[in-house]
Amino acid sequence: MSGQIKKGTVLSALMWAASELRTAGIESSRLDSELLLSEVLGLSRVQLYINYDRPMNQDEKERFLALIKRRQKREPVAYILGRKEFFSLQFYVDRNVLIPRPETECMVEWILSNAGLNEESRLIDVGTGSGCIAVSVLRNSSVREIFVSDISQEALAVAERNLKILCPDKKYFAIRSSLFENVRDSGYDLIVSNPPYIRTELLKSLSPDITEFEPRIALDGGRDGNEIILRLIEESHRYLRDKGLLVFEHSEEFGLREDILRDRFGVVFLGRDYSGRPRFTVLKKL
Repeated sequence: MSGQIKKGTVLSALMWAASELRTAGIESSRLDSELLLSEVLGLSRVQLYINYDRPMNQDEKERFLALIKRRQKREPVAYILGRKEFFSLQFYVDRNVLIPRPETECMVEWILSNAGLNEESRLIDVGTGSGCIAVSVLRNSSVREIFVSDISQEALAVAERNLKILCPDKKYFAIRSSLFENVRDSGYDLIVSNPPYIRTELLKSLSPDITEFEPRIALDGGRDGNEIILRLIEESHRYLRDKGLLVFEHSEEFGLREDILRDRFGVVFLGRDYSGRPRFTVLKKL
């Protein structure tokens, strides 16, 4: 065990951990160290610095060391902690689901402000993963129920766990399905999806945090990154009511072609993320 962590104070442990993670090539070394030590000590990040000279007992040191070792191997903090904040809510996550990203919040914000949702609205979240989109919409609207689907049974289990905990007064229906393969109902007012959209050849260039831990099936969008998105657009038409909305996330490289729309969809909105990059599209069934 390092000399600094042996000293046994909060500050010395933080300094040691940040140095170790920085050496491992982790850019967010200080933040990650704070989050992991907060978990061990049951303190907020602010409280860590208020209690910078607080002694740590042997058990706390060993547990912190174990967490830092996991992060050194590039395991994401969200998986280590088993949770990730999204839309001001804490979601359970594990390696069966993609870690929720802030970029997706922009899409949720648009839906809540512009989709005209009400108690009777019929929604389905296709490829729900952790269920972060479905939960955020249910928690912040009058919608009473939602359908969620995913090709992975393990991912569906995570989504259901989050829906049960975070939306106890709402109804949900979980469907194991590749896109709409096992979806029986139609007439949806809104179909929302964050599908895989990274080009296959780009996957190997991503951070080990992503490639070695997050589910490839939730990332790989095929040769051009649009394979799943084009299927989503094609298949969703029959499941939407007239003038129903399809809202989906995509890469900044994505561009709609006329042959994709084919007089079946109209473009309602082209959304950007917090960095100003193109990030989601809203289509209306004609």
